[in-house]
Amino acid sequence: MSPFQSDTTPLHIAVTIDVTDLEAQAMFWSELLGVEVNGIMEPFAFIEPAPGRKIDLWLQRVPEEKAGKNRVHLDFAVPDLAATERRVVELGGSLGDRHEWGKYRWRICRDPEGNEFDIMQADPFPIE
Repeated sequence: MSPFQSDTTPLHIAVTIDVTDLEAQAMFWSELLGVEVNGIMEPFAFIEPAPGRKIDLWLQRVPEEKAGKNRVHLDFAVPDLAATERRVVELGGSLGDRHEWGKYRWRICRDPEGNEFDIMQADPFPIE
């Protein structure tokens, strides 16, 4: 059976983040996500998928630095928001504003090159 719904339905394969320092960014993301770098083949780094994760993460070296706000960002759920905030900073990232909406709490974060992502406090949930 084909993974495509039709000949015109895109098949999601990965999320790619543009970076200038491929090796340093690969280390940041692999450490933050608790997985290995699956390989670096210029201009890409591939982050090893973890069990239960449905999205692969790729990094792509580009010549220009990030400019402006990301129009697309990644969202991650974590059981301990405060501990993950500390981990982001320990790894060289930075923290932005905290937000609350109903029962949801999250923090805007940035990797060492300024790419934004969110970490959200979440109750434990089963990994499929």
